[in-house]
Amino acid sequence: MLAMLLLLSLALLAGGIALCLLAPSLLIYSTYPWPVYVLLLASVGVALASGGRAALRYGTVGLTGLVTVLFLVVTLGIGRLSHGEIAVRAGEPFPDFRLQTSTKEWFSPSQLKGRSAALYIFYRGDW
Repeated sequence: MLAMLLLLSLALLAGGIALCLLAPSLLIYSTYPWPVYVLLLASVGVALASGGRAALRYGTVGLTGLVTVLFLVVTLGIGRLSHGEIAVRAGEPFPDFRLQTSTKEWFSPSQLKGRSAALYIFYRGDW
């Protein structure tokens, strides 16, 4: 029984990780990826409920707990930090940067000086 519960716990953990990898839009477009939270927390819960004092149980609880806590810290904490000084407000000059285009040429906003307007689009998505 202990081994089956620990395997279930690891399967739930793998499911949460797989969901992140196979459906990145869930992380990108959702404020909070609840399905991943549920799978990861369920993996910890099942590992804790497995009972016994086997080293395998402690290892499984430690692994699932560590992955869950790291995921929660990143998605709830670090990923939601204010970007403060990075934000550009209306009317402020755009900071200069240099990026390579899809045609392998280099682009910089300073190339557009003297023009009346420029539109910058930054895609934040899975492509």
